[in-house]
Amino acid sequence: MNETADFVAALALGGGCLGGGLAYAIFGRARKFARAEQQGGTVVLGVGVMHAGYWLLQPAVRGCVCAGVAPATLTWASLAPAAAAGVAAAGGRWGFAAWGLFASALLDVLDGAVARATGRATPRGALLDSVLDRYAEFFFFAGVLGFYRGQTAIQLGVLAALFGSLLVTYSTAKAEALALTPPRGWMKRSDRLAVLIAGAGLAPLSQRWWEPASAVTGWPVVIAIGLIAVGANVSAAVRFAALGRNAPR
Repeated sequence: MNETADFVAALALGGGCLGGGLAYAIFGRARKFARAEQQGGTVVLGVGVMHAGYWLLQPAVRGCVCAGVAPATLTWASLAPAAAAGVAAAGGRWGFAAWGLFASALLDVLDGAVARATGRATPRGALLDSVLDRYAEFFFFAGVLGFYRGQTAIQLGVLAALFGSLLVTYSTAKAEALALTPPRGWMKRSDRLAVLIAGAGLAPLSQRWWEPASAVTGWPVVIAIGLIAVGANVSAAVRFAALGRNAPR
């Protein structure tokens, strides 16, 4: 029963994302958002997808503004679904884990959008957001580690993915501390979330249709972890090399 519910949850998430993209293509394609242009798209997450996401979130932004919801409240709230995603991952409920990551990502985007809409974007808020983002990522990776206990190669991949993720974030923080332009590259947080959500969302389908019942692994999750482990560490190296060339001597 739980496996069926998890499978249905994965299908619902995929259908919802496709439906949202179709709605934007039909009704909102003319809407562009400065935040998406500022962040820039990558090969993993294109700027068009980012515009669609911001467009779909506008009713929630207006609702939060009208209700007087503080951006910090949304930031703190993003931890709950991230923790739930970690618990679901540890139990191999990848469809529910994908939903938890997705909800956490939406709240993470929503807090910034509300802060900008209300003129409450502050360095203190940005600091809180950055710190809690690291915790949210850790929760999920910890859950994945728990699920793959005893499988050393996969666990090492998870640790490499977590380390690379932290390095990518640190490269941006270090650039800002040195008053340098943060280098752009792939595997920033939005890219990593997209890869992890896709991997977790596809895992129930893989487990039901392609993987033998005697050896259920969740290969889309393993592939997603591998992509981040390699991509994030390579991106971090490229970023630090760029900072080294531009840093004062």
